[in-house]
Amino acid sequence: MTTYYYFTCTKCGTRGGSLESQAWGWGNFDMIESFKYLAYHIEKCGEDSIRVISEEVEQYVDLLHDEYNQFLEETKHIFPHSKDWEFLAHAKTLTVDELKQRWVDEQTISVSDERVKIMGQLQGIEIVKEGPGYFHFLGRVACQNGQSWKVLAHTRELPQMNQSYMIMGVRLQHPEYGEVLEVQKLLQTSQKA
Repeated sequence: MTTYYYFTCTKCGTRGGSLESQAWGWGNFDMIESFKYLAYHIEKCGEDSIRVISEEVEQYVDLLHDEYNQFLEETKHIFPHSKDWEFLAHAKTLTVDELKQRWVDEQTISVSDERVKIMGQLQGIEIVKEGPGYFHFLGRVACQNGQSWKVLAHTRELPQMNQSYMIMGVRLQHPEYGEVLEVQKLLQTSQKA
């Protein structure tokens, strides 16, 4: 017998996404809908408000059609951020095998890697934007070789000042800040100086 579990938000009371458990182990996981639900509600209501609820508990309520439809309306401008819809629209005349190959061809990462890796100490932070559970900041990093970088990052927590980090990112020209390193990875390398 299959048991269904839904994600639920204790703050706004809505449910979404699903996973199944069977006698022999875990079954299906609605990955896309679960991701959309979790990403949206963690941003909107906070990570601590997310719970998993089983259909077997007394408080379980079936996912109502109007509740789900409202979620779709609220989030249609957010998902997907990728170019998936555009890809499907342009590739609708292809066979399934051609579609799979086109997807692989378009998603393949080229051999040349444009990422930059620096090692240095974070010596300044200016918060550009702050939201529930994230910071967008401009930082100044002094490298061990004497070079200085402006870094633009989006993180859940602000990094520590005067701390050494290994930073990977892509160099770009920002209209307001000039040349910056857009951070993809920020790893602490040693204790504070």
